[in-house]
Amino acid sequence: MPALTVFQMRRGTAAQWTTQNPTLGSAEPGYETDTGDFKLGDGILSWSALPYVGADKALAGHTHLASQISDSTATGRSVLTASSAANARAAIGAGTSDLVLGSTAGTAKAGNWVPSFSEVTGILGTNQLPPLAINQPTPVASQAAMLALVAQRGDVAIRTDIGKTFILATDNPGTIGDWLELIGTSDVVSVAGKTGAVTLAKADVGLSNVDNTSDAAKPISTATATALAGKEDTIAVGTVSQYLKGDKTWATLDKTAVGLSNVDNTSDANKPVSSATNTALAAKAPLASPTFTGTVTLPATTNGLTKSNVGLSSVDNTSDVGKPVSTAQQTALNLKANLASPTFTGTVVLPSTTNGLSKTNVGLTNVDNTSDAAKPISTATATALAGKAASSHTHTTNDITTIDGGTP
Repeated sequence: MPALTVFQMRRGTAAQWTTQNPTLGSAEPGYETDTGDFKLGDGILSWSALPYVGADKALAGHTHLASQISDSTATGRSVLTASSAANARAAIGAGTSDLVLGSTAGTAKAGNWVPSFSEVTGILGTNQLPPLAINQPTPVASQAAMLALVAQRGDVAIRTDIGKTFILATDNPGTIGDWLELIGTSDVVSVAGKTGAVTLAKADVGLSNVDNTSDAAKPISTATATALAGKEDTIAVGTVSQYLKGDKTWATLDKTAVGLSNVDNTSDANKPVSSATNTALAAKAPLASPTFTGTVTLPATTNGLTKSNVGLSSVDNTSDVGKPVSTAQQTALNLKANLASPTFTGTVVLPSTTNGLSKTNVGLTNVDNTSDAAKPISTATATALAGKAASSHTHTTNDITTIDGGTP
């Protein structure tokens, strides 16, 4: 059965598409004949900027690495990638040994194993100690070090940083309140070489030259008096509108004093345009609708006026006659019939009005619109028939002039 309508997608090799780089219309497909991929246009992006249909989808048979399982922990991923049972146990902290549970030599201990006293390591609790135990004295350099000791009740910590000794009263060495300070009861033997009821004088502590006066009552020392003798006398107080001159006198502080007598006291925002600025501005063109005089020369460099400056960066510098057929124009032309010998597809519908297609348009001016059964006998047919005998005609013997070339 012949096709009434033939639809063909725009097609070409991947290299041809890349070279031409057309802009497909909205939802217009484009097919790569050598890769089997295709794209759908949006009427804006060029071919190279469009994504392939299905490029953001994974293959049905795709796989993932263990590192790509986002809701798994590092331990779980390590178990998945372990090359052996030993490595899997190592991943979950169960050790790397291949030993099985049991009680024979060379295997792990049985679940009901009870250790002997000689197999136990670490520190026994005080409730497991006999009545007599050895107390351990340990020097430490800080309170933090003392609290970090692995100690039991009765152990002694010697604090070298403060010269004190503490004994642990409980089984909690990490609690400062469970350490009791050992306080000695020795008497002082002597003070500053004196014994008995000692009364100290300032000479006993190396201050024999110090006078017993308050700070406020202390006199000016000789050294201070000598230093003050080389200083200026007190300067009289001026006002906030004055400044101290080099001759140690006060003068009014104004703009003349700082060499700015011609400066007006106006803010930057309110300053007028100066005469020099006005002169310079008079020779410049305004930004809005400037009117130039003379010959205006624009630079030929890329910093001059270019088609991009006027919003025509995509326009090619070709004459109207030399302009190529655009992609959109070619797409529209592809949907049109040629004027010369067009070949139509599908069902062609012509208008029934007098301005539509008539027998004259197809060179059949003399043809009458009659059915085959109703068509009359043409003049030529009538002429030909006029020289023929009717199928029912008869002859007399007189009409037989010859038989087989002889006389009857």
